[in-house]
Amino acid sequence: MRFRQHVFAVLALSAACSPPNTGEFGPPKQLRKDQRPTVWDAPAKDRLGLPEMGPAAGGGSAGAGGAAAAAAKVWVGDTPAGWETRPTRQFRDAVWAIPSAPDAEVYLTVGVGGGVAGNLARWYTQQFGLAQVPAVEALPVVELAGKPARLAEMKGTFGGKAGWGALIAFYAEGDSVTSFKFTGPAAVVDGNRDTFLALAKSLRAATASPDPKAPPIQPGQPMPSTHPDVGQQPGATPSAGAPAAVATGPIEASAAAGWRPKAGSSKWHHHEFGAGAEVYVSQLGGGLKDTLDIWRGEMGQAPLAADAFANLPRTVFLGDDAVLLDLAGDFRSFSGKQIQGARMLVAAREENSAITFAKLVGPAADVGAAAADFAAFCRSARKAQ
Repeated sequence: MRFRQHVFAVLALSAACSPPNTGEFGPPKQLRKDQRPTVWDAPAKDRLGLPEMGPAAGGGSAGAGGAAAAAAKVWVGDTPAGWETRPTRQFRDAVWAIPSAPDAEVYLTVGVGGGVAGNLARWYTQQFGLAQVPAVEALPVVELAGKPARLAEMKGTFGGKAGWGALIAFYAEGDSVTSFKFTGPAAVVDGNRDTFLALAKSLRAATASPDPKAPPIQPGQPMPSTHPDVGQQPGATPSAGAPAAVATGPIEASAAAGWRPKAGSSKWHHHEFGAGAEVYVSQLGGGLKDTLDIWRGEMGQAPLAADAFANLPRTVFLGDDAVLLDLAGDFRSFSGKQIQGARMLVAAREENSAITFAKLVGPAADVGAAAADFAAFCRSARKAQ
């Protein structure tokens, strides 16, 4: 206590003996940043040299933070019969469960570092204890979320459980790997292989709805059948004889007579005809050769050799040069559709890291009869103005 009194006395005496609070400023000086005095009442971000921070990317209830949360990207897919979606969590951007096989797990992980080699080693060696890690080029090509991907398949002991299996579809963007993983008892994984690949193909990014009870907003999502025509007031009756609108996306094309629009499709210009034949225009990400190899796989054919790819025939599509793929065989899509004795015609162009294509597949007789119509359809295709 006496010490504090002495301190106050010294301070008071110093103040009393100080000269008047006047003086002259000298010439300005340039000081380096590390020589500048600290401004004690400055905001913390200025004192500590912190950058400006934008709104949080996570949850928020109001203002900019809430708007950012409302616009967050989510992942959706065509949930198979007997499967159910589950809440997402860290490193699992979309999750499915199989109630009849509660030990099995199916989930999407977007953008994990480590590159392809590092992730393959983790899956095969660390998780399944397998000594051999295959080269990525040896793995089959599949489709994942609209992009060419590879499929890793393994069996062994997983997490201390013997007789386990895994299917992992994955693609890389630099060192960032996106994977869709299915683990469970080997019999369950094997029995649901086609279902898993169909779900992988259907995965797509959507935007979370501002209403948490509403489903995600998906680009190109068709309107419900009860929704009024765009521009029509709710409750109004369409004009008598008005043709039904067919969503065509950003591409205009002239369909052949006898091609029936396929209702509810998210693809552009999707039509059906004959005994199960279909033709449509769509777009995928990735490289041209890998995408062509996906379609060859649907027809039970091996990937193209480099010289065969370079010498593919050409056709006209979207007013420009395109490759033409003409395949015959037994068709089996990742969605489960099968056609014995099928034929497939594809006109495809690569532009801006995307593959835009027109695809015709069906019984060989129907496709052969429609080959000229398909060529005319491709020549008529134009980007919508």
